[in-house]
Amino acid sequence: MLTYNSSLLSQTHPERLADSARRALELVADGKIGIDIAAEHEPADVESAIADLAGGATRGKSIVRIG
Repeated sequence: MLTYNSSLLSQTHPERLADSARRALELVADGKIGIDIAAEHEPADVESAIADLAGGATRGKSIVRIG
């Protein structure tokens, strides 16, 4: 498993963040890597989703499904 942490990169090497994010998104778009979605929320549940993230209750990516 490989992780990508843009927050850490922005703190340690901010000059590399834009290029790194572009390359990561290209890999996702090309289907070469996937994103592990750990939690999906409806718009009505945004407050509880944010509370879960702030409290460390979720691992991986959390998304809000719209539409």
